[in-house]
Amino acid sequence: MSSTKIYSSFYPDLDIKSVDLLTHIFSNPAATAPNHPLYIDAISGKQYTYKDVSQRTKSLANGLQQKFQLQSGEIVALFSPNTIDYAIVCHAIIGSGATVAPISASLTDAELHAQLLTGRARFIIVHSSLLSIAQKAVQNTTIKIIVLDGPTGSDGQPTCESMAASFPPNDLVNVPASELASKIAFICFSSGTSGPAKGVTITHRNMVANLQQMRSLLVDTGLPSQRPKRQVALAFLPFSHAYGLSLYLCQSIQWGTTTIVMPKFELDLFLSCVEKYRPDELAIVPPVALMMVKDDRLADYNLRSVRLILSAAAPLGGELASALEVKFKKLFGTKVFCYQAWGLTETSPLASGTPNDRRDKRKLHVGRLAPNMQLRIVNHETMEDVDSPQMGEILLRGPNITPGYFKNPEATKAAFYRDADGTIWFRTGDIGTIDDEGFITLFDRIKEMIKYNGQQVIPSELEALLLEHPDIADAAVVGQWADDRATELPVAFVVLKNPDLASQESSSRTVTEMHSWINPRVANYKRLRGGIRFVKEIPKSPSGKILRRYLREQLQDSKKPKANL
Repeated sequence: MSSTKIYSSFYPDLDIKSVDLLTHIFSNPAATAPNHPLYIDAISGKQYTYKDVSQRTKSLANGLQQKFQLQSGEIVALFSPNTIDYAIVCHAIIGSGATVAPISASLTDAELHAQLLTGRARFIIVHSSLLSIAQKAVQNTTIKIIVLDGPTGSDGQPTCESMAASFPPNDLVNVPASELASKIAFICFSSGTSGPAKGVTITHRNMVANLQQMRSLLVDTGLPSQRPKRQVALAFLPFSHAYGLSLYLCQSIQWGTTTIVMPKFELDLFLSCVEKYRPDELAIVPPVALMMVKDDRLADYNLRSVRLILSAAAPLGGELASALEVKFKKLFGTKVFCYQAWGLTETSPLASGTPNDRRDKRKLHVGRLAPNMQLRIVNHETMEDVDSPQMGEILLRGPNITPGYFKNPEATKAAFYRDADGTIWFRTGDIGTIDDEGFITLFDRIKEMIKYNGQQVIPSELEALLLEHPDIADAAVVGQWADDRATELPVAFVVLKNPDLASQESSSRTVTEMHSWINPRVANYKRLRGGIRFVKEIPKSPSGKILRRYLREQLQDSKKPKANL
């Protein structure tokens, strides 16, 4: 049996502040001027200053308590696209002593209904553009709808926007130090890429700790001359996702970052906002990185202000990161550092990131562990530690780790492991390694790995390789069980740059050419023995994660692969 090996963060521990989330973010160590623009609507230009956000948050909290009798400890779902009012609504709920359950604006009424029941919300605050979906979702429930925007709701009740403008501001509820580790600020739903979404509980302690960890790891490390100023941020990442929530609903307020709010991603709007507002850092997801590399429209805009590009929420291949850097150098003559951070909703969300002075580690790694965190790498079946450089499941512990899933003890029990010393570790489900300098490399999720004749095939590795093919715009790989071979076979779903290559006349020739291209580039057991299928698009979550369950569903009724490659 291997001995226990615990890897601690390369960086010294931080003194995590014993304050609630709102006290922390409104403390504003950057000493933002009251009239400094904090949120600007990317389309209309409407804006709120730092003073506006603070005052409207306190007024809305008062309105929710007075008009709707919102009580401490209750749960309020928030169903809206990104708007400049989102942060105000979110923090007014928390400032009432309640919990926010932010929900993706892309859900159907049936999906919304399921998440409302999971989160046990008493209220749902809804943007008017999504009202009809919410009305269907709350049928046969006792959940009450509150409209977010406009002068009055459909039932004549005041909206959040009107209450924020009309009620006098009251002090926000403070959370006692003894309750910080248990008082839930957010219930964030996991992406559900392989099954039903679970409600991840994020406490005040989790968020305050991770905001400090994020600042230390992503801003205060590396070369001082290359540290992001974060004076301006461009926000298209969904505020309902832990990535966008942390960066733009919390960190932006604390550091007085002027945040340009996009309701959703549109490339021309995104590029025009970069040109107009000149951020030095962009926070993106891999599908956006891919679009920026492949789209010629970048040449039509001045993007010279950009020095750093942060990608998270899904794996970013080293080749794609390099290609994006090369494109900025070619078009604008600027040296851009494109890197990725790693985390999960359960880590609130940041777990690791790459310092700007270690470009040599960017291609294959997701950086070093955040301060105050520890890591183990184990065999996911025996839970015994593996020796470096063997890969295994990554276990984590730290002040930013969720206490568990809301009202779901079975899922919580499965997500944590208590070792022989009684120490509790969070099981990430990610397969990876760590080197002598503390840099982490991820390979894939345990549940996504394909077993071909006992050999492990990592989908993300094949996907990154497929994206290098000149005719492929996007790709995803999943496993398909083959009864006649008693094993899984890797199947590739491919989006072509030129759809004509998938025509009846060209399809067979294109597939043969792609097999001929990829086979010499991979080990024999990694070949796409399940075949290559052409699709119009790869299903993905708003944060860019491939929704492999939908691809597996497409395979369930399909014929078994004929080719013996």
